[in-house]
Amino acid sequence: MLRQCVSPNQKDWAIKLPAIEFAINSASSSTRRIPPFRAVYGMMPPSMIWNTKCEYPGVRVFAQVMKDASMAAHDSIIAARVKSTALSNLRRKEAPFVKGDLVYLSTEN
Repeated sequence: MLRQCVSPNQKDWAIKLPAIEFAINSASSSTRRIPPFRAVYGMMPPSMIWNTKCEYPGVRVFAQVMKDASMAAHDSIIAARVKSTALSNLRRKEAPFVKGDLVYLSTEN
């Protein structure tokens, strides 16, 4: 995911790392069904963008960069899930039996 969020010259990865970590900890997985923030702390933290005017423009620019990185990381997570689901569904076959049929089950593995 980090690879998809950094620029091609790869010089801004350290700046975007906290936002990517925030995005990962804010996203739920198919196994947990809840984000790590909610699992550990019982709540979701507020977003990193403030709606008030700030007298320090650098803070607003930094917050916007972090928000963009977080959104890009979130989009990367969703894209990876969609790709993984599509690839998994390619290998699946329709079951040749119906409910009520007797089948043999292997005990290997």
